[in-house]
Amino acid sequence: MLYLIGLGLSEKDLSLKAFELLNNIKNIYVDTYTNYFDFDLLWLEKALNKKVIPLSREDIEKIPTFLEIAKSEDVALLVSGDPLVATTHTDILLRAMKNGVQTKIFHASSIYSAIAETGLHIYRFGKTASIPYPEENYFPRSFYDVVIENKERNLHTMLLLDVKREKNLFMNPKEAIDILIKIDEDRKIKEIIIISRISHDTQRILYGDIYELAKFDNEFYGLPPHTLVVPADLHFAEEEYLLSLAEIYKNSKNK
Repeated sequence: MLYLIGLGLSEKDLSLKAFELLNNIKNIYVDTYTNYFDFDLLWLEKALNKKVIPLSREDIEKIPTFLEIAKSEDVALLVSGDPLVATTHTDILLRAMKNGVQTKIFHASSIYSAIAETGLHIYRFGKTASIPYPEENYFPRSFYDVVIENKERNLHTMLLLDVKREKNLFMNPKEAIDILIKIDEDRKIKEIIIISRISHDTQRILYGDIYELAKFDNEFYGLPPHTLVVPADLHFAEEEYLLSLAEIYKNSKNK
């Protein structure tokens, strides 16, 4: 049996049901590649009193040794956030089924639900997009098209920031904002929300003029993970909630 278990947004978000299961499993792996991962594995190992084996990209995508083990023994694969948000893990489930391995999912909190801490209504979010790092002779902009399509429908856009773990690169809001401004030649994006380290003690929500927020450097925004939202026209209840909890950075000309 393969158990795909969501860790939630921090290591102590693990559900009691999942924790009880892990106490009875000796083969425990954790995906440290697919999402940004800063969980305290030492804490988890001490809590379970057993080894938790981290998996690389190659382990996840090319050499699924844990699937072979799951044919005859129980195996747990831990995933940050909710396990089925990333298509990588859906693929793992399909491979398991094709190999005759039974599977079970343990869901957990993820950015897709936690984003509501901004006060924005979940049902007003359109398609999500990811901002990738530009590469030599390649400057992708499909994420921007998603933003504009959502804005035309008066929907919010959640923007996930690129992670290149093999190069130890985790996109910072400053980098993401600079990319947005470069592409947004007609200045259709005026305001932005930045959610940093949600569910951690250092959680932070910033809201304001994109050009004001672009003035700050990487250090100002702190450690990942970060998520950006390009808001649609705010409902009065959304605006009241957002303004009550966010750090506000408005262009002085608009005050």
